[in-house]
Amino acid sequence: MSCVVRAQNVSYSYDKGVLALSALSLSVHQHEKVGVIGPSGAGKTTFFWHLNGLLKPNSGYVEVLDRPLTEHKSINEVRQHVALTFQQVNDQLFCSIVWDEIAFGPRNLGWTKQKIHETVEKWLAYFELEAVRNRPPHHLSGGQKRSVALAAAMAMEPQLLILDEPANDLDHRNRRRLIAYLKGLPIAIMVASHDLYLISEITERCVLMDKGRIVADKLTAELVRDEYTLKQYGMEAIKM
Repeated sequence: MSCVVRAQNVSYSYDKGVLALSALSLSVHQHEKVGVIGPSGAGKTTFFWHLNGLLKPNSGYVEVLDRPLTEHKSINEVRQHVALTFQQVNDQLFCSIVWDEIAFGPRNLGWTKQKIHETVEKWLAYFELEAVRNRPPHHLSGGQKRSVALAAAMAMEPQLLILDEPANDLDHRNRRRLIAYLKGLPIAIMVASHDLYLISEITERCVLMDKGRIVADKLTAELVRDEYTLKQYGMEAIKM
C-alpha cells in the first residue's frame, strides 16, 4: 500500500529558537486513519502545517503523495489533494453563503459548472446542510460551521484530510454527528484531538507526540487504554 505521507527526521524551530519538532519520522498509508495525540505544545499543529507546505522543516524532509514539499510547484500540487481544517473553524469561512463556500475550491480548480454543481450538492447532502445552503456560514451554529468547513474540504476531492481538534466547542449531538461523518469518508485521515474517545472511534492507529517527537505509535485501541504510557505525558487513558 502506497504512502500518502512520508516524513523523515523532520526538525523545526520557530524564530526564537524554540524547538517544535525534533527528528520526527512518520509514514501514513492510503485510506489509513491515524490519530495524533499528546499534551498541549507537543507539536501536533506544527507537524500538520508541514504537510501542506505552510511550514518547511529546518532539516529532514516531507513527502506527500510522493511529492517532496520543497518547491512551489510541488506544494501547489499537494494542496489540491490535501485538505487541512483548523481548530478555529471561523478562520476558514469567508464566503457569503454556504453553497459558495463549498464551491470555492472547485471553482478555483477550473472545474466545469456541471461538475461543481454535482460536487456541492453531494457534500451538502452528506453533511446534512441542504436546509442552510443559502445562509451565511457565520450565522450558523458551531456544529453547522464545522460541517460546512468539512464539506468545503471534501469538495476538493482530497486524498488526505487533516483535522486539528475537529470537535472543538461541539456539543454532544454535533460531536456524534461529526464522528459518523468522518467514519464514512473513504480517504486517509489524520486527526489531532485531546478527546481520546473521539480518536478511538475514528482511527485505527494512533501516535503520541511530546516535545516535537513521536514517543509511541500503536493501534489506537491499545494506546488510548495504555495508562502507564499516557500518564507519563499528563494524559488519562480511556477506562475499560
